[in-house]
Amino acid sequence: MKKLAVILTLVLLTGPAFAGAGALKLSLWGRAAVAVPNNIDDVKGLEIGIGSAADTFQGVQFDLLFAQTREDMKGLSHALVTFTDEMTGLQGGFITRSNHLRGVQWGALNLNMGQMSGLQWGLYNQAESVSGLQVGFINYAKYIDGLQIGVLNIAENGWFPAMILVNGRF
Repeated sequence: MKKLAVILTLVLLTGPAFAGAGALKLSLWGRAAVAVPNNIDDVKGLEIGIGSAADTFQGVQFDLLFAQTREDMKGLSHALVTFTDEMTGLQGGFITRSNHLRGVQWGALNLNMGQMSGLQWGLYNQAESVSGLQVGFINYAKYIDGLQIGVLNIAENGWFPAMILVNGRF
């Protein structure tokens, strides 16, 4: 408990360094939140809650049920369900969804609707375009420049359209 109090105190004291952006955000649900300083839409720092929504985020976002960043997310985002448009960093949860990802996406169901550069790790991984590695039970990519490892691997431009154990293209 002391460690948590020290961390929260340090975050609050660094608030002026993040002028105009929330350094600490506590979220109840969506936009029902408080932030220090008072900016719940553009956060640079730490966000903790049940469910949260922000326009941009840089830092650590940890929510119980859902975490949504409408535009740009840089850092770590983790919740039961996570949604983001542009993601740079680590995105985790039971269900993860992004439009563009540079980094790591892990969960049971990982969906990327555009370009994914990095690693997808889960039971089901899907991306429009992969530059990197997909590891899962089922992996799907329309275009791949990398490797898929799993029970069923589907890559429309892969060595074969569908393969067991390994598929890819370099």
